Amino acid sequence: MSALSKSLAFRQKIASLVSPLRRVRARVPFWKLGAHRIPTLWGLYRGLLRHAPSEVIRCRVRELFRQNQHLTGTEATRAKLRQGHQWRDAFQAAYEGDARMQAVLSRYDRLLKTRRDRLRLENMLREELAWQKRLKNRPMLTGSFLRATLSNRPLPRLKPQPLAITMMIKRRRAARERRALKLMAVNEWIDDLRREREFEDGLKKHATASFDPVYTGPDGKDWDGPLYSVRADLHRGFDLDTERSQTPISTALKEAIMQARRDKIANKIRERAREARGEILPCTIRRKAKGPPAHVLAAMTETQRLRDKVVRSSASEVGYVGKMKRQLGWNLKNPEAWKSEGGWEQAKERLDRDVQRIAAENLRRRKRASGGAIS
Repeated sequence: MSALSKSLAFRQKIASLVSPLRRVRARVPFWKLGAHRIPTLWGLYRGLLRHAPSEVIRCRVRELFRQNQHLTGTEATRAKLRQGHQWRDAFQAAYEGDARMQAVLSRYDRLLKTRRDRLRLENMLREELAWQKRLKNRPMLTGSFLRATLSNRPLPRLKPQPLAITMMIKRRRAARERRALKLMAVNEWIDDLRREREFEDGLKKHATASFDPVYTGPDGKDWDGPLYSVRADLHRGFDLDTERSQTPISTALKEAIMQARRDKIANKIRERAREARGEILPCTIRRKAKGPPAHVLAAMTETQRLRDKVVRSSASEVGYVGKMKRQLGWNLKNPEAWKSEGGWEQAKERLDRDVQRIAAENLRRRKRASGGAIS
């Protein structure tokens, strides 16, 4: 046996021993292999659900499997599976009567219940905050109209304006612009066909040789038909835009807008009444922060600035604020309101009698306390 044949035989023997040890990579991901799915679902997951000591722990098992079902890393998946098998062994031991494991799982069950109650409260608070935010930013009728245009029919003006209305108007404007550009292109193509026909007609008159026309004759109609059809569709779109811009305001919309105006006035009346009772409202804060224009403020004296600040601080028409407003010549809603500061005229006589009676009683008590020395 030659040295070459011995070497080849030795190499073949080494290859036969090493080949079974070589790592074989699967052609599909491991999470699609039956060798992974069947033991995980039918062995681990089913065993955890079957031996879970309570419904709360069973729900926790489902939640963890949903969270980890998208793991694709082998190391992370192996760690989670190892943890799952440990849990299954613990559930199995508690199911078979292990007192220590039953106590541990009972404590874990109470922790999960506390956590679930806390999460439920957090979700309720989060939903309530979201609802309050939606109420704060909900669209409200302002009492005016969005007039009919080429892009919209008559609509109520809302504040803030819903995004759907804004995007509807934007899309229609863009569509009208695209339609106009397409109509220009179609008209140019029709003009090109007309010029081609004129050229062929002139060529037939002056040419010595005969030829088959392309754009004239009975076959030329096929060129114009599709273009005229497209142009008719485009004009129909422009007609619809014009019809939209001429749509009258409906009776129901008018009534809704008028009711919104009445509600707005009623809300402002209630707001002013609350402010007159001393309540600080957002409009009160905004009015206090305002001031006269810059050129007017620069020419005002310190006294005038103080008066302007006082009259902006409150909606009152009595007291010091009412006095400043009368000095500045404000048109007050109730010019006689300042008289109520001195009390009602009907009660003046009774109040005077009460004052005299109190003064006499005080004098009598002082005399008695000093032994009649006060004359």
